[in-house]
Amino acid sequence: MLEIIPVAIFVVLLLLYITVSGHLRESGKAIERVERKLDLILDHLDVEWPTADGISPEALAEIDRNIWSDRRIEAIKLYRDATGLGLVEAKQWVDRRAEQGPADRSS
Repeated sequence: MLEIIPVAIFVVLLLLYITVSGHLRESGKAIERVERKLDLILDHLDVEWPTADGISPEALAEIDRNIWSDRRIEAIKLYRDATGLGLVEAKQWVDRRAEQGPADRSS
């Protein structure tokens, strides 16, 4: 009987994990849809808001141009100038952004 308890706990935790991860995925997709709609509205109204990272759209576009032109050092410098963050944080941000690819960027 005692051998069944750990298995039962494992099964319950696994089901809980599957349920929670499914809800998180759905929430993430819903947020992405809302963000896309908001971006379309802002574009239509010709309103420019800072990005989620607090960087102006112009600075972010320049950073992206440097990332996709394999000028990451310049991109890191521009990000540091725009945010005031240190070298390590800026490099990590640029690396993450580069991993996303040009089509996947949302912030």
